[in-house]
Amino acid sequence: MRKYEMLTILDAGTENQSEEISKIEEVIKNLGGTVSKSDAWGKRTLAYPIRKKTEGYYVLFNFELEAAQTFELRRILGLRANVYRHLMVVLDD
Repeated sequence: MRKYEMLTILDAGTENQSEEISKIEEVIKNLGGTVSKSDAWGKRTLAYPIRKKTEGYYVLFNFELEAAQTFELRRILGLRANVYRHLMVVLDD
């Protein structure tokens, strides 16, 4: 298991952000990972419009996951309509 950090930009217009955060955590757990922390940064102005929106809801996730499962996580996040962007990096031990 490797440690990862992922910054996710969600649709700011979604009424229940905590529900979307818990769905992402559930996806990580279903892939065999463990979420150690999810930190909601809140609504912020985007540097450039994404899908004609100028605001996004930022969430930072810290989790452990097998390296082979990261491809499936990226695929699932790409299919979710409320997820604008995500950036995943491997943390040093």
